[in-house]
Amino acid sequence: MKQTVFTRQTSSVGEHLQDFMSEMGLKAPTLAKRLHVGRSRLQRLLEGARCDADMALRLARFFGTTPQYWMNLQALRDLSAAQVEAGDTIQRDIVPFDTAA
Repeated sequence: MKQTVFTRQTSSVGEHLQDFMSEMGLKAPTLAKRLHVGRSRLQRLLEGARCDADMALRLARFFGTTPQYWMNLQALRDLSAAQVEAGDTIQRDIVPFDTAA
């Protein structure tokens, strides 16, 4: 099975969210209020903190997307970070099952 090879970390959910906000002319305090979350929670997300399921539900409802959209962005970020950090070592050290023995 062919896998995607990341050579750098993908954009954070916060970076994608900033694009949405720019396109809609939204400021962080307004969005925090509309999402019913604290300003600091939203600010942490915008600065690169992880997006959890609760936030994904809120963002999906507000922007008319799906929670999976936001969670998939987070999963891609996590996978790309892991691959950049440890991918070469894992590739070298782990022998696939069909050739192990």
